[in-house]
This record gives sequence, C-alpha cells and structure tokens, in this order.
Amino acid sequence: MSILLNLSTRLKLLLAFGLIVALMAGVSATAYRDAERLKLSQQALFRDDFAIAFDLTALRNVINRERVVLLSLSVADVSEQPKFLQNLEQESAEIVSRLNKLSGRRENDADFRQQFERLNDAYREYAGIRDREVLPLIKSGKRSEAGTAIVGSLREKFEELRAIADQIGAQQFAEAEKRMRDSETLVDNAQATLVAANIIAILIGLALVVGLDRIIATPLRQATAIAQQIATGDLTVKVSPSNSLDEVGQLLRALDSMVTAWKQLMRETNTGIVTLSAAASEILAGTMQASAGATETAAAVSETTATVEEVKQTALLASQKARMVSDAAQQAARTADAGRTAIEDGIEGMQTVQQQMESIAETIVRLSERSEAIGEIIVAVGGLAEQSNLLAVNAAIEAAKAGDYGKGFAVVAHEVKDLADQSRQATKQVRVLLGDIQKAISAAVMTTEQGARAVANGVEKTTEAGNAITILSESITDAAQAAAQIAASSQQQLVGMDQVALAMENIKQVSVENAAGSKQSEMSAQNLNELGQKLKQMSERFKL
Repeated sequence: MSILLNLSTRLKLLLAFGLIVALMAGVSATAYRDAERLKLSQQALFRDDFAIAFDLTALRNVINRERVVLLSLSVADVSEQPKFLQNLEQESAEIVSRLNKLSGRRENDADFRQQFERLNDAYREYAGIRDREVLPLIKSGKRSEAGTAIVGSLREKFEELRAIADQIGAQQFAEAEKRMRDSETLVDNAQATLVAANIIAILIGLALVVGLDRIIATPLRQATAIAQQIATGDLTVKVSPSNSLDEVGQLLRALDSMVTAWKQLMRETNTGIVTLSAAASEILAGTMQASAGATETAAAVSETTATVEEVKQTALLASQKARMVSDAAQQAARTADAGRTAIEDGIEGMQTVQQQMESIAETIVRLSERSEAIGEIIVAVGGLAEQSNLLAVNAAIEAAKAGDYGKGFAVVAHEVKDLADQSRQATKQVRVLLGDIQKAISAAVMTTEQGARAVANGVEKTTEAGNAITILSESITDAAQAAAQIAASSQQQLVGMDQVALAMENIKQVSVENAAGSKQSEMSAQNLNELGQKLKQMSERFKL
C-alpha cells in the first residue's frame, strides 16, 4: 500500500485508467471472438446447408419438368415431337448443370459425397433407360410400348432418384437446424460472458474511484481548505505535512513552507511600511511647493506663446496675399505673352490671306482674258455655221436639178443643213452663257479687290494691336518680378516667425512638462503616502 501511495498522481491515474481500458479491451475481445464464431456459423449455414437444400429443391423441380415433357412427348403428334424433344434436351442439360453445382458443395464431407454419388448414379441409370428404351420407341411411333416403359422401369428409377434427393434435402435441413441451435447457444454464452465481464468491470471501476478519492481527492480537499484560510489572511493555520511522495504530499509540504515564509515576510513588511509612510509624508510637502512654482512659470510662457502665435498668423496672412499678387502677376504675364503670340500668328495669317487674294485676283483677270478669246472663237464658229447652211442650200438646189441622180446627195445636203442650224443655235447659247460668265468674272474681280483692301487694313490694325500688347506684356513682366520679390521677402519673414513660434512652443512645452512633472511628482508623492497607509491597513489584516 505504501508503494501505491508513493507513486506520482500521473502514474496512479495511468494505472487506474489502464486497468479500466484493459478490462474494456478484454470484454471487447470476448465479444468480438463470439461474434466471429457466430458469423462463421451463419456463413456455413447459408453457404452449405441452405444452399444444398435450395439446389436439391431446384433439382427436383427440373426432374419433375423433365418427366412432364417426356410424358407429353409420348402422347404428342409426330409434328409436335421435335418441339418436345428440344425441351427435353434443355431440361436434361439443366439437370446435369444442377448436379455439377451440387458436386462442388462440401467437397470434404464424406457422408455428403457418398449420398451425392448415389444421387448421381440414380440419375445416370434413369437417363440410360430414357435414352436407350423410351426415346427410340417414341421416335419409331410405338407410343403404347413407350408409355409402358415410362410408367414401368423408368418410373421406378424416377421414384428412386426423387427419394434420394428428398433424403439428402431432409438431412441438410436437419443439419441447418442443428447449426441454428448451436448459434443460439453461442449467442446465449456470449451474452452471459458479456454480462459477467461488465459486472466485474463496474465493480473494479467503483473500487478504483473509491481508492482514488482516498488517495488523491481527500488530500486535495485538505489543501484547498488551507489555501482558503490563507486567502482570508489567516496565517495561524496549522498544516499537517504528509509523508506521501506524490504530488499531493509535495503540495501539503509546500503549503507548510509557504505559510512559514509568509509569516516572516509580513513581519519584515510591516517594519518597512512604517518607514515608507514617514518618508512619503516628507516628499509630499516638498513636491507641492515645487509644483506651485512650475505652474506659475507655465502660465507666463503660455501668454508669450499666444502673442507670438498672433504675430505669426499676421505674417502668414501677408505672405499669402503677396503670393496671391505674385501668382496673379505671373498669370497676367503668361496671358500677355499668349496674346502677343496670337497677334503675331494673326498677322502672319492675314498676310498669307492678302497674298492669296492677290493671286486669286490675277487668276480671275487671266480667266476674263481667256473667256474673251473663247468668245472670238465662238463668233468664228457661228460664221462657219452660216456658210455651211448656205452651202447646204446650194447643194440642195443642185441636187434638185440633177433629178433622180441627185436624191442621195439631196439627203446629205439636208442633213448638213440641219447640222449647220444646230451649230448656229448652240453657238448662240454658248455666246449667251459666255456673256454671263464674263459678267460674273467682272463682279468677282471687284469683290477680290475689295477683299484685298480689307485684308490690308486688317494687317495694319493687327500690327498696331501687337505692338500695344508687347508693351503691356513688358510692363506686366516687370510687375510680376516685383511681386515675386515681395512674396519671397514675406516668405522669409514667415519662416523667421515660424522659427520664433517653434522656439516659444518648445519653451511652452518644456514649461508644461515641468509643471506636469511637478504635478505628477506631487501626485506620486501623494499616492506613495496613500500606498503606505493602505499597506499598513493591509498588513493589519494578516494574523501572525
């Protein structure tokens, strides 16, 4: 028992829970073993007994169908016999398939193999009588002899075959019932084993709980009660050290050492608290005087800083106004430069227009001269048309004189006369159009000359405006330079005021910090004094 008490709490818990886990593993292994045995029994039941019984039932059904087909074949007409023979072959093939399937069951069971060989031999004898005696009689038309064989020797083999199949089936069902009873017995035994194992596990678990409570929980409750008394300030508590070497025994011994150390600490702390209270009172008085002086200095510096800030704002406003004037002057100078450039471009454009107008006027004059030449050509063409008309008339007269020989020439003369008339009419129309063109050209010449004079006047006025804008631009540039110098001076003045304001702000900050430090020192001294009083009150709570 002492060995168990001296074990660590971790080992105690591991042993207890390990024992519980081992019990659970044993119960689980027992349950798994019984379940596995039950599963194997059920598998054998369905794989062997039920499967063989089902195969035998199917075999009996096929044999019965085969006998029905054979009887139908014996009484069927010759025309229907091929169909029944085909059905008979199918049923016979299925019987062989069923027998082959049964031959693969229970290959290691000697009794079953012996019964199966009897069944297989009975079917071979049945099939031999059917194939050697009955079918030849049916195919040769001897139905009466075939019927006698079917209800005679073949029936005896059929009954023997069915009896053997029934015997095997009955035996398989008996074995299946035995396996089911064995399975029920196995289940009952497994249930009894599980109940007993669970009862044992529960009893051992309860014993472990009680033992752990005595070994671990009871000493922990004792340690908790001691800690609660210490928390209330009662250091007169008596700790009974434990001889156990586990964590709980170590905790009780540590509590005993802690109570002893706290008693000594509180005695020394009380002595220091008395000394601290006296020193804190003296520090508080000196700090209050220093705080009052620092507060007055900070107030004076704050007033000076406010005055400097007002002067700084005035300088800032002046600098901003000077910068605005400088910016406006520079903008005006840029605008004047742009206007001067635009005027120069306008003058160049007007000169170009003037040159183009002069070129247009010269072109129109040449066009007027060409139109006069065209008029002379048209007059000449009109004269030629008149002469052609006269020649056509003379040709027509000569053709008329020639009689029948001149009819063809008369037609040509008539066509020439028509062409001459058309040429004369076209010449008159062109002459009228040419007259209109000459009038329009004359009007264009006058308009072009007027436009050229207007452009010349525009160039002269634009040149005068450009000169005026150039003079204005030079004046604005001088004003912009002066405004820039004023803005630079104002900026330098503002920088100086910023430096003065920054210096005063630093002085103010230092003064405020000094005042705050003095106030903080005063508060710290006051807090220190209050702390000494609180420590004194707290130390009085502990009972030594």
